[in-house]
Amino acid sequence: MLKRVYIIGLIKKLSFILLLWLPLGSIGQDIHFSQTTRALFQINPAFTGAFSGNLRAEINWKDQWQSINKSFRTYGASFQYSFGKGNPRRPMFFALGLQAFKDVAGDVEIGNTQGGLTFTTFIPVSRNGRFSMGIQGNYGVTGLDPSKMQWGSQYNGLNFDPALTNGSGIEFQGFSYGDVSAGIGYWYTRRDRNVTASAPQDAKIGFSVYHINRPAFTYNADKTNKLKMRFVLHGSALFSTNTEDLYWYPNLTLSMQGKQHEVLVGSLWKYRLKAASKTTGFNSEMSVTGGLDMRITNVLDAIIPQIYLGISNFSVGMSYDINISRLNQASSYRGGFELSIRFTNPDSYYHRNPFRRGVSI
Repeated sequence: MLKRVYIIGLIKKLSFILLLWLPLGSIGQDIHFSQTTRALFQINPAFTGAFSGNLRAEINWKDQWQSINKSFRTYGASFQYSFGKGNPRRPMFFALGLQAFKDVAGDVEIGNTQGGLTFTTFIPVSRNGRFSMGIQGNYGVTGLDPSKMQWGSQYNGLNFDPALTNGSGIEFQGFSYGDVSAGIGYWYTRRDRNVTASAPQDAKIGFSVYHINRPAFTYNADKTNKLKMRFVLHGSALFSTNTEDLYWYPNLTLSMQGKQHEVLVGSLWKYRLKAASKTTGFNSEMSVTGGLDMRITNVLDAIIPQIYLGISNFSVGMSYDINISRLNQASSYRGGFELSIRFTNPDSYYHRNPFRRGVSI
């Protein structure tokens, strides 16, 4: 019995050592939300403020690999405010963003917490198109909760005794870091009738670079391990169809970080149950959106069904990552449930120009 307890304790200790030293030779993984329309701050800082409205607030929550006890859990929130709109003499406008997220995993809550600001500038290049530039700065803290660890050396012969020394010889200390990212983009939004029927209602394409300053991301005291830059190319567009109030939204996101890469591609369909008023300024749109995205790494990793319900200024999104890679032998095809809530305040001058406000997902 004692030998078995010793072996179990040794396995736990070796597993913990592996978790501590894994980041020394890895790139570190950024947060992961599958609902890209609800977490654009992780796609491109240049998309902050790229919506029809003055203010937008979003909350995200994801529970990854639910079949594994206390696996990856991610929480995020963002706030966007655009200003300087509506002045024909000064067509350039700006946006500020505030974002924060927390990512934790396992019983000891190994995790990362970040918060920061984004500033974006929009420069008109045509009546319906704008070039945007965004810069994002974050401050992060990473670590774990040592009080929740249990070691074989803390077994007193009868049961677990947390008062006993763990004898691990490992001194863990969390660390903090500053992080800088930037991006450029092009945002097209339909604003008048003088647009061809085949033109999208709303479209975005952009390129961004995260971790430009390569912050030290290691538990090692010499701080030689740097977080690799992440490059993101994103494109999406919202098209009307021959069916009134039905819209098609194809999207593609390509991410590369070190030797790792990921492709998220798919399509959503939006049906507008009730259109917003074009004369009074009151927004009472009701809509339902659904579709599928696919996540591809070296293999087809997951299929992600999604549904969004829009009522007035609010939208609730739900999705589920169905794991179909070889990991499904352990996960039983159970990936991650994701929930998002979004509030958008429409432009205050919307009723002055009924064609200014575009359709969006």
